[in-house]
Amino acid sequence: MSSRGAPTRFLDLSPNEDVLNPLDGGQTEELKFESLLNAHGVYETTRFLLRLSPRVHELMNSISEGPQLLSDIDSEVIKAYSTYIHETVHWWQHIGSTSGLLLSLSFLGQTHPGLGHLRKAIAKFGPYKSLKSWTDKILKSEGPTAQAKLYDANIAVNNALDVEYYKLFAYAPKKSAPWLLQQQHFESVGHSYHIAYGHLLSMLSDTIDPTFSFLPDARAWDAPFKNLHDQRFQGHYWRSPIEVPPLGLHAIFEGQARFTQLQFLDRTHQNSLTCDEWRTKGYLNEIYVSAFEKFLELSGSSWPETIDDPIVNLFLLVCDLAINPTVGFPFEIETFENFIFDVDVGFRFYRFSEAVKELPHLRVAIIDRSRAEYDATSEQLTRFTGDAHPLAALAKIKSWVEESPSIQALLEEQRTFRYDDTNIALRVLVSHFLSFSLDKLAHPEFFCWVGANLAGFDLTQRSAELWMRHLSLFTDSGDRPGVYTRQWPGRKYEDVRALVQKFYTSLVLYDLTRQWLVEDGSFRIDVDWIFQSTAGDAHAWANDVFKKAYGIDLKDVRLVAPSTRSER
Repeated sequence: MSSRGAPTRFLDLSPNEDVLNPLDGGQTEELKFESLLNAHGVYETTRFLLRLSPRVHELMNSISEGPQLLSDIDSEVIKAYSTYIHETVHWWQHIGSTSGLLLSLSFLGQTHPGLGHLRKAIAKFGPYKSLKSWTDKILKSEGPTAQAKLYDANIAVNNALDVEYYKLFAYAPKKSAPWLLQQQHFESVGHSYHIAYGHLLSMLSDTIDPTFSFLPDARAWDAPFKNLHDQRFQGHYWRSPIEVPPLGLHAIFEGQARFTQLQFLDRTHQNSLTCDEWRTKGYLNEIYVSAFEKFLELSGSSWPETIDDPIVNLFLLVCDLAINPTVGFPFEIETFENFIFDVDVGFRFYRFSEAVKELPHLRVAIIDRSRAEYDATSEQLTRFTGDAHPLAALAKIKSWVEESPSIQALLEEQRTFRYDDTNIALRVLVSHFLSFSLDKLAHPEFFCWVGANLAGFDLTQRSAELWMRHLSLFTDSGDRPGVYTRQWPGRKYEDVRALVQKFYTSLVLYDLTRQWLVEDGSFRIDVDWIFQSTAGDAHAWANDVFKKAYGIDLKDVRLVAPSTRSER
């Protein structure tokens, strides 16, 4: 939505950085956001699963599931509840923000767009794993003339890799950028984001808007992005230098979750602690504080004495603005040259943090964490940076809901949990995003400062209802393996259980397909965590899911040794 120029250079890329390798064991397919103190919790990105340690489950079971006045509750239970809040914020980040929806659906996007091409490649050549290594070997031995016959295989592989590279850069740009520059298949940051957004909109179209009557139509973006490539515009051509933001999704998501957790703990603590005391207790270290420290540095602000300081409220608003880009979705792209900086969360965080330095009065603008403060402070920040106001984006989504029968039908499925089986994982995640967006438009202050809203003696009925309505969909049990979901009001038990089984069956197919496309070696059959079963039963179940989709057994897929590729 902005017309600003590219920012100045950010970080040096050191070859000695500890880089991530997304194709070695699938690290990026297991992105985790953790709350690791005395109480433990983990949100797993590609499993959409909130895990709590057995001890946290035990403590949580000692109180009612909903929030309540906490004056008579043991401090250890309050700490456990704060862990639950921390991990629930991660669930919200993934299904309630535009960057989180892009990240969440990118796992599905590695299968959906290339499924037809993959089936054609199987029919023509047979099944090879990884398909990436197999196509590399063919190109190395036969040269560029092999490109035509490998058309379908290349599309399936390249789509999956482009999304893999997007996730890696968005998650931890400083660590990933040196590795990305070494990858022959990596085109550019702009290309990876273009493909990720294109897949997002294609899948959303399949679900709610087949004719692109209201969604942005990414098919119209091909020519402008090709023009940037042909003009060798930085960030949009092969081997282009990479500009790296000071941090990525990992640090920002963890910082937002930790300071939300601390606002809850601070307001329920009998005696307010200083930030130094919270640091001594282990709450302000490493990844959990890196985004806040960078925010203070960029905004020219000092460390607050307490968590209740207005600067913490402003930091949480900056996180909220950063993780909700509006260009490409729900709004169209107006300036393609700015696309990377408009949609990358790290660059957005940098921009909003620097804006505070130019608008110093905002450091003390948010006292009551009210709707008016959210609206007014967002207005000043977005006007300064040239971005869309967050409530304008949510209002746009609301207009879709009001005008589209297909969205209304999908929200009815979400209300009852009786989902159409077609692309069920996609339907579940999109429906929760829409429901979350409607409530956030009505009450943005609750979701921005939820830790403070759930604590103290002034818990409102509205806050309790919003909290209960958007609890994580899937969790573990603490005392036995498996995936579980609570019994939701107005939803039948059999519908809830059927949803769990169908949802995770589809995730198994997405995981196996991704492995097939880009991971070398044997398939990792890691599914016994879903249902209580023996390893043999789990393997047979996964094989059945795979065979129904592709008509072959996992054991019939021929393994290919990885090969280096010198051609492009």
